[in-house]
Amino acid sequence: MGSSDFYIDYNIQVPDAGEVFKRETEQRLRDLASAHTDMIGAPVALEKVADTQSHDVYRVRILVYKRPRDIMVTKQDSDPMVTLRDALDALEEQVRASREKLAQTYTHRDSQIQAVYYGLSADEIYATYAKGWQPEDVVEMDHTEIASRLMVEQGLTQDAADFAADQILLVAEKIIGDQE
Repeated sequence: MGSSDFYIDYNIQVPDAGEVFKRETEQRLRDLASAHTDMIGAPVALEKVADTQSHDVYRVRILVYKRPRDIMVTKQDSDPMVTLRDALDALEEQVRASREKLAQTYTHRDSQIQAVYYGLSADEIYATYAKGWQPEDVVEMDHTEIASRLMVEQGLTQDAADFAADQILLVAEKIIGDQE
């Protein structure tokens, strides 16, 4: 990503923190955005939230416009630059964690069901999904009817239901054959 593609809006309400604050913010945010296309900009705010004779408290808020979900960090401290660095550290950690999570293999509920499901034996599939079904009734049903029932009643995907229907029919036929 080129530096012109990433923008930063400042709302600095502390007059003596201006240029140093902006320079560090700009450098760290642009470094975080470089070589990536997931970040498009960030509004950055610095404000004094407590102003007493003995102690001041500053708040830094940074919102990064990032796909697929924006990230917001707020930090407070008695020194505006320490507050900025803490906020930027937390933000970098969250952005990196978000990128790592997106880089992992996509695990959807269906794929998790299938991963567990395909590890079961035919007898285990029958015991799990055809509980209460009579083997005689099962063999009279066709494959599509069993698969449809499994998708509706058990929430299986088409592939998982097809696989299960095959296994259930095999076990039901085996049970009937053993009884004869």
